[in-house]
Amino acid sequence: VTLISLAPMMSRADEGSPHHFSANVAISTDYRFRGITQTSKDPAISGGFDYSNDTYGFYAGVWASNLDFGVPDPDQATMELDYYGGFSGTLANDIGWDIGGIYYSYPGSDTGPGNANYDYFEVQGSLSHDFGKFSLTGGVNYSPDYFYESGDFVYVYGDVGVPLPQGFSLAGHVGHNSIDKNAQFGTSDYLDWKFGVSKEIGNFTFDVSYVDTDLNKSECFGGSNYCDATAVFTISASF
Repeated sequence: VTLISLAPMMSRADEGSPHHFSANVAISTDYRFRGITQTSKDPAISGGFDYSNDTYGFYAGVWASNLDFGVPDPDQATMELDYYGGFSGTLANDIGWDIGGIYYSYPGSDTGPGNANYDYFEVQGSLSHDFGKFSLTGGVNYSPDYFYESGDFVYVYGDVGVPLPQGFSLAGHVGHNSIDKNAQFGTSDYLDWKFGVSKEIGNFTFDVSYVDTDLNKSECFGGSNYCDATAVFTISASF
């Protein structure tokens, strides 16, 4: 789920138990999903719960955030609620793998006759490796019918993380969004990227990131500034 960057989660489990439970919460100056604001550039409060099982490599969770798409219709969604699950593990060469699915739901949105459905489902897979001085992750997400019934969608992305002294870290991300029905979604196919620095203090993580896309204003939902570059400040905590 990726989404707003959250702190690494600290699990609660009985000693020796393969079952782990955790919770997370975050406050951000903007909720950017794949480079595009989901809150009309206003702040967001998000949080979720996670479960994992060491024996089978299984994980599942739920995550939610407030929304504001800037649409005056009172029947539009004001919250995103995501459900996800999958399996992860490590190959013999220390390459990590992850495969799973995510269901994005938008309670309160009007999906009656004549209105396109916001809800959609994605399958995802990724590979990662920690080289010590830095880590790399590459992955792909696929939806057979993306947000607002915009058809086939493929998201290919890469992430890099660099640990720094004193609990600081650098992170970079770039992804390509391929959307079958561009006019229905509201943008052309596009790139998004993010670069940031974070600092862990106890259970808290403080993050400042630069987020941008290669969409110009005329390509962004008929002339909006929702795809513009911005700096996002996030405070998150895990328990």
